Amino acid sequence: MSLKFKNNLLPEKAPPITLWYQKSRLPLTGVIALLAYVIASLLIDPIASYASSLLLLMGFGGVFLVGHSLRSSAPLWMLLGAFGIAMLSWGLSLLHHPDWAESSPKVHRLTTWFQFIAVAWLLGGDTRRTLAVWGVFALSLLFTPWVTGDGMQEWILGFQGRRIDFGINNAQHTAMLFAVVFLGFIAFSYRLLKPGNGRILRASIWSTGLILFGAVVVMTQTRGVWLGCVAAGIVYISVLTAWLLRLPSSRSRAKIIGITLAALVCISSLAAATLSGVIERRLGAESTTIQQLFSEATIGNKSTSISYRIASWKAAIPWIQERPLIGWGGNGRGLVLDHSEMLPSWIETQTGHLHSSYMDTLVNFGTLGLALFLWILAWTSMCSFKAWKRGFMPGDVLTFYLAFIAFWLVINAFESFMFYSTGQYAFSLIVGGVTTHIWRMQVNDNDEIKIEKEKLSAKPIVDQPRPSASILRSTESLG
Repeated sequence: MSLKFKNNLLPEKAPPITLWYQKSRLPLTGVIALLAYVIASLLIDPIASYASSLLLLMGFGGVFLVGHSLRSSAPLWMLLGAFGIAMLSWGLSLLHHPDWAESSPKVHRLTTWFQFIAVAWLLGGDTRRTLAVWGVFALSLLFTPWVTGDGMQEWILGFQGRRIDFGINNAQHTAMLFAVVFLGFIAFSYRLLKPGNGRILRASIWSTGLILFGAVVVMTQTRGVWLGCVAAGIVYISVLTAWLLRLPSSRSRAKIIGITLAALVCISSLAAATLSGVIERRLGAESTTIQQLFSEATIGNKSTSISYRIASWKAAIPWIQERPLIGWGGNGRGLVLDHSEMLPSWIETQTGHLHSSYMDTLVNFGTLGLALFLWILAWTSMCSFKAWKRGFMPGDVLTFYLAFIAFWLVINAFESFMFYSTGQYAFSLIVGGVTTHIWRMQVNDNDEIKIEKEKLSAKPIVDQPRPSASILRSTESLG
């Protein structure tokens, strides 16, 4: 069992403590802790915090105990940067506005973004383990209607045009989680439909997953998530086009295009037949309010999802301009909502945040905090592409992650997912899944460097030719 669950992020030649870790049951225990975190975060709320703590203990404990070269990898430096930014923002808030500053630094508001480090370590650089954990994530979501929601009744209401959320915070967060899985089914289509054993079962899972998760994305009626799916779709189309152009056979190209178009027609027809009214009504619900975004008109007292976003964003801009580099501290968004005179009176009762991860980050931690978020995505994107080219990351995993980044960048413009447990949960699972492949590549590189150094050090020293006797005599005469 210990061999089956070995951690591939450990070097080939390692000190005794690493060998002990590899032969122990700690890698297996770590996987169990990760699965407990995936399941409990959605379905068993009373033990979710304990599962998260166990995840961090097993993940970060492994990295710092036997992580070797990974201790100096970019994500660990990012984590250190998050500590520094949070502490600096809090310290300067004490100097600048002590009456409004928090009594102690709340570094978790930034460091929670780095749960993906623990996830990456526990996945152990293994693709099958990564896909299995993502599969458990998808399966857990399917149980939420009956565990946290109203069961079949809520499904029925969704198909009747009512907005549903299955009891997961609110409909926006439900839409985000189901959309991530929906995008995953699209990315792994070939893996699920390719010829081989169990093809019928795999195809059934694929078609059922697309329909169920796609339907929930529509029934949650979250326009920001719909727009994010469009952005991800552009990535998929671009990748598919590039792949088709590289195929040597025009016959294979035509076959793939035909299958893709047939699938799109079936899905679109099903959506149009059952849910087209929901989409049309939701898109046209606030056209008047949207127009105010591009005008100088003030937002009225009508409490709508777009109106309070526009109002809070307009109120946040002066605060960002006053402290652009480091922000107002961890409670900056609360200061905007509590002390902005231009905000309508009803806004405080409607929301406790700015409905945008970018706005929240800029107000709390300034451009340094936003740069940290973008650094995570930039590093994982570039290194993922490198890992794919070198054979350490499957192409469909890379495609899924690129689509996820496009999706994530869009939806966080309209909701503060990076500051909510649901957003941090999805972010840690997906980013951790790609980081584990990146780390496996880096560990492999370090092993190769060590082997080369050992070969060089093992080479015998070539004897230098001794000078001739005549040269020695001439040297002695000069002395």
